Amino acid sequence: MCSSFYMPLEQVVSADFDAEPIPFDEAFDKLFELRGRKHTPVGLVLVKEISMLMEEMSRHKRFAEMKVVGCTDNFGKEPPVQFNAGTFLLPNGDIVVLFRGTDDTLMGWLEDVDILVDDDIPSHHLALEYIAQVAEKFEGDIIVCGHSKGGYIAQYAALNSPKEIRDRIKAVYNNDGPGFSDYDYLNSEAYNEILPRYKHLVPQSSFIGMMLSHDDDYEVVKSNRVTGAMQHDLLSWQVEDDSVKKCEDMTTTGKVTDLVFHDLVSNLTPEESNAFGEVVGSVFEGIDQKGLLDVKNHFSESVRGGAKAWKELDPEVKKTFRKVIRGARKYVLDASRTVLKGEYKTVSERIEEEE
Repeated sequence: MCSSFYMPLEQVVSADFDAEPIPFDEAFDKLFELRGRKHTPVGLVLVKEISMLMEEMSRHKRFAEMKVVGCTDNFGKEPPVQFNAGTFLLPNGDIVVLFRGTDDTLMGWLEDVDILVDDDIPSHHLALEYIAQVAEKFEGDIIVCGHSKGGYIAQYAALNSPKEIRDRIKAVYNNDGPGFSDYDYLNSEAYNEILPRYKHLVPQSSFIGMMLSHDDDYEVVKSNRVTGAMQHDLLSWQVEDDSVKKCEDMTTTGKVTDLVFHDLVSNLTPEESNAFGEVVGSVFEGIDQKGLLDVKNHFSESVRGGAKAWKELDPEVKKTFRKVIRGARKYVLDASRTVLKGEYKTVSERIEEEE
């Protein structure tokens, strides 16, 4: 479901919770008709196989009998926000709240940068408002899930909703989504309360899921891709019978990535965080395209616009940005040595050491 939700269901399903929920197979058919009855990519990294998967799901009773409602589309520039959520009503009475991960838009990627450098992003507030609307409108157990940024948002919404909503949450699925800015949430009442119902799934060389301060309670799944960035694709996760195949541990690459992002983010100063965000934001604004596919189709002018924006940045900001990049290279080398020496520490061990 998380993979299929990268399809723009908001184009055929109302955001109004008072609207009549649409059967999933009917929603797909309407969307497929709108897209010319062709399986085409949703964006540069969102391949046509997502559309093909959604069609297959619509043909199976398990999914066809679901109903869909409340598909949102919140998109903004200042501050950058790309927030999409949908509600799926299951025949057994369960309610699935699904948050979309980063789509093809540059604003979506800019919001990802804000996740790295800012404790407060618009999607946090939108998610809490959304799940509150769902809880008020529908009765029954709630399942909260998402992939990538969607998994991150799902976890945030579950942990920060009022207790009366948390008590109704049956399960939380964070599929290779990053953690938060620090480890404090691991000691919170809400986290320990949700933990028995929480699933954090990451591929064996996870890249995105190892970002920031994450839990030790992740499960490692097997992907048929080689690198962590490519393993982020849910369609690469291997399935056996009715569940994904599990691995005993992360690969060396996954552990290195974990340490690099831990060291990088925990050592960033406010000045460095601001510089990083300013540089990326200015360059993206200079590129002046809506999405990654647009960048590909207008590559020359995009590069020129980005280069011009870089040149016009304050020299001190560029200097600080270069310092961050140099520091990242050092963290990669240090993390590689640590893992190869067999000195990799888990999250719990790191927290204990830092205290």
